Amino acid sequence: MRKMNLLFGAIALGLGVIVGTLGVSMLANPGSPGSFISKLRGKENIQTVTGTVNDSTQTLPSPNMIQDHLSDTNAALYNANPDTVLDQAEQQIVADYKQDIGIFFGAWKSADMNTFRLKLAKAYTGELLEKHARRAEEFLAQGVGLNVTQITFDQIDLESSDANTATLRVDYRYKARDYNLADETSIGEEHEQIVQVRVNMLKQNTRWLITGENSIQ
Repeated sequence: MRKMNLLFGAIALGLGVIVGTLGVSMLANPGSPGSFISKLRGKENIQTVTGTVNDSTQTLPSPNMIQDHLSDTNAALYNANPDTVLDQAEQQIVADYKQDIGIFFGAWKSADMNTFRLKLAKAYTGELLEKHARRAEEFLAQGVGLNVTQITFDQIDLESSDANTATLRVDYRYKARDYNLADETSIGEEHEQIVQVRVNMLKQNTRWLITGENSIQ
């Protein structure tokens, strides 16, 4: 009986070492199923980016800088479609949404959950905030975040809106690498991810926050 117990113990120890090794390997390889990027937005399309990879010390610009940088892209998009005319209130919804996305990605470089929640609460509200927080806790606890180096909005359609709620149909792409929170450096290969979502927004005070996201396949 004692020999059997020793045998079972040795087998269990061996399996533990193998599982632990695989876990570390998956965190270090963004192309693997365990990568942070591959799990961040579920089933959406992920493509490896070829060519020059951005310097590991590059940081995500502030939300205001992102909003300014993307304004020209969206102006060209709306100008290309003469049927799309947004009034000032509708333009504010779109502008706040873009800023919310910048806040979202910036939060993924937070060193702890309290900081993550404080940042994300400026862009998200309700159960969706809690969903992102639960997902973040898994990765931040392992010291893994996300460094987004480029966001491109291909299409933003305002499907409906009233004084306090709005629904957007959005297509955008972003390039990112996994991020070592302890060393504050990017790791692994850069990937481009395509996001196609229908977004529900809620106005709180003077800002529009994201309250719902549903993937469009």
